[in-house]
Amino acid sequence: MSLLPVYYDYSPFTPYYASATPIRSLLSSMLNDELGLMPPQGQLAPRRRNVPSTWRQTFHLDNFSPEEVKVNVEDGFVRVHARHVRGDDQNGEVRETKRCIKIPDGVDQSKVHCKMMNDNTYCVEAPILANDDEEEMEVEVENVPAITDGKEKDMQLVESNKKPFETKVDLSVFEPDHITVKRRGNVVSVAADHQREEDGMKVSRSFRREFTVPEGVDYKHIKCVRDPKGHLAVLAPRADKK
Repeated sequence: MSLLPVYYDYSPFTPYYASATPIRSLLSSMLNDELGLMPPQGQLAPRRRNVPSTWRQTFHLDNFSPEEVKVNVEDGFVRVHARHVRGDDQNGEVRETKRCIKIPDGVDQSKVHCKMMNDNTYCVEAPILANDDEEEMEVEVENVPAITDGKEKDMQLVESNKKPFETKVDLSVFEPDHITVKRRGNVVSVAADHQREEDGMKVSRSFRREFTVPEGVDYKHIKCVRDPKGHLAVLAPRADKK
């Protein structure tokens, strides 16, 4: 069990401050998103994923001072215990309240902290651990003598008795340095771009394809290979069943 200190936050948090009202904060956030997505003229706006970086939970504790509030982390829960004592053992008054907040999976429990706002609102927060599936990763394109038809093993894929997942794309009109393959989770995107001049005119070629790796495939070990004819293959081994 880890006892957390309760910090006091002097930033405005009451309805008397217009900048902190929920509706104004929401409108401001929406406006910022719209401005951030404004594309150059003639271009489409890119899709953007908003992934939260912090877990946050708020609660109210009226008529308790920060010294009377104890917060600790235990077994995946934030446990709050507030206790106020007035008077002595003969004539006294005791007020007590308890709260239990579950910490979601994927939150760094070692960095949970608690702060009190100036309207008796308490905020418990912690960073969310990075998820590899949320990050876009570039897949190296390897050159091989020829694309396999499943009978040979010149792809140098992880040896397995199971037939690997395989998807082929004809990119023979592109050079190797024109091709980019990226993966985000089990979604793979293939892109190719090339420009050149022909008879005084600029000619451009582009290719885009995105596909989802099916269930039962170990997408974290995807390989991408290209043969001399320009045929591109995306391969991945079958996942072992538990």
